Amino acid sequence: MNNLSIKLLSTLWVINGFCSTSWSQDQIIPRPASIEVTENNNQKPFVFNNETKFTVLSKNQNFNTAANNLINFLQSGMGLTGGQQTTKTAENPLQVIIRQTPALAKYGNEAYQLTLKYPQLIIEAPSEKGLFYAGQSLAQMLPGTFYSKDATKKQETVWALSSKNFHILDYPRFAWREVMLDEARHFYGPDEFKKLINEMAKLKMNVLHWHLTDHEGWRIEIKRYPKLTSVGGTRRDTQVGTWKSTEFRGEPHSGFYTQKQIQELVKYAQDRNITVIPEIDIPGHSGAAVASYPELNLSVIKLDEVPTTFDGGAALDPTNEMTYQFIENIIDELIPLFPAKIIHIGGDEVRYNKEWKSDKIDQYMAKKGFKKYTDLQISFTNRISKMLASKGCRTMGWNEIMGSDVHNDAGQGAATGKLDTNAIIHYWYGPQKLVKEALEKGHQVVISSSKNTYLNRDNITMKDAYSFDPVFECVPNKQEKNILGLGCNLWTEWIPTARDAQRKLFPRMAAFAETGWTPKERKDYSSFKQRLPIYTQTLDAADIQHGDYVKD
Repeated sequence: MNNLSIKLLSTLWVINGFCSTSWSQDQIIPRPASIEVTENNNQKPFVFNNETKFTVLSKNQNFNTAANNLINFLQSGMGLTGGQQTTKTAENPLQVIIRQTPALAKYGNEAYQLTLKYPQLIIEAPSEKGLFYAGQSLAQMLPGTFYSKDATKKQETVWALSSKNFHILDYPRFAWREVMLDEARHFYGPDEFKKLINEMAKLKMNVLHWHLTDHEGWRIEIKRYPKLTSVGGTRRDTQVGTWKSTEFRGEPHSGFYTQKQIQELVKYAQDRNITVIPEIDIPGHSGAAVASYPELNLSVIKLDEVPTTFDGGAALDPTNEMTYQFIENIIDELIPLFPAKIIHIGGDEVRYNKEWKSDKIDQYMAKKGFKKYTDLQISFTNRISKMLASKGCRTMGWNEIMGSDVHNDAGQGAATGKLDTNAIIHYWYGPQKLVKEALEKGHQVVISSSKNTYLNRDNITMKDAYSFDPVFECVPNKQEKNILGLGCNLWTEWIPTARDAQRKLFPRMAAFAETGWTPKERKDYSSFKQRLPIYTQTLDAADIQHGDYVKD
């Protein structure tokens, strides 16, 4: 089927509510683990309307609450005002049965089943998470106006499923399916955060990695240190173009989230099965913090303002006890805001020959017996990791925290020290063997290869994104279980507006969602391309911008 045929078919589908007898269950992204289609002798589609009865079969209060949320989600998306919930099967010919099925737990707590056996639609899951994802798949099987805010269009839509019976069994390949959003470089605000969360939920992505601090901005309120946002939350100008550019925008850029906003947004994400992991980048990428509190002597490099270019700043001084007290005070305010109890500390791109080059640091290293800057970084990371562990949290960081001098900043090679194995390694740069080494040393790993997953790069086509697999060939089979999953990243140095960010994220984010969720043997790029136009229609309905990355 060519793209024109798909567009014509999907247009007919939106107008009539249904067309092909097996189309609706074949348009889900990410692709389900299993779909079986059988004939419906009545040859009638299942049509939702205000008379549709919902039956919930569960004695678990949390599951019942999730079922109520699912019913509200479906009715709201279809613009229906009726819909009755019962606790036993009804006589109405068309009914939806929502059932808690513990046996599905063998596929994980995110598993679900959808079964259409006319005149019943049965939704099953072992837990609230699986039930939520069942709803997301069901929504994708309905006309794209489900995602529209236009009440009139909803009223004009026939909310029909396939006229064939089907059975869908679905569960994820990886537990960690991440999007990373950098709001340190450009701040987009709460409304855009919620739009991203909604799209992540639709695609069954379940981790938002939120990059909130960097050289060029500090975006989270810390009450102990108000100047982090009053000073660090604003830069007087912004470099535009590319890394060596001498052009500037000619206006300040500012913004930050209050702790109250953070709590509200984290709850908004939680309600959609999404865990929010904050990144407070240390010891490098700390220019905004250093500029905010020069009196604390947090860095051997002095900054008189938040950097306006994207090519450097300052790193925290690992020899200064005030540095650790500063970090601990910040952590104490972060932990209550983020229930996941994982703090991403960055740890990347400490420019040893510049940001740590001083007699003070050299003397400290000699005293401690450190031969390499990479050993000093491991020592710093272990101290922070121990600090976090004492507060019930885990450390996560980019792969430099392992002590690999991947940028050859010091020309000294890998560290001899050992990183705390409780730390999660976030691979982004360097030889793939670093992943194997991390796994052999006992670390869990998340994969966000800069060559394959950085959506700020326009040269990553849809096919490139779809073909990426986080389990590298060098990874032994016995270690695969410690690859938690993957992340796709949006770094925003050159992305000034939320609309620009949307065009970078979408629709390529859907390719990574399918890699994270769908069994490897079920992935098929031709199938994905056929489903993509209907997915982009849902983006249009939600007023989400998307770029053109299908180049093949």
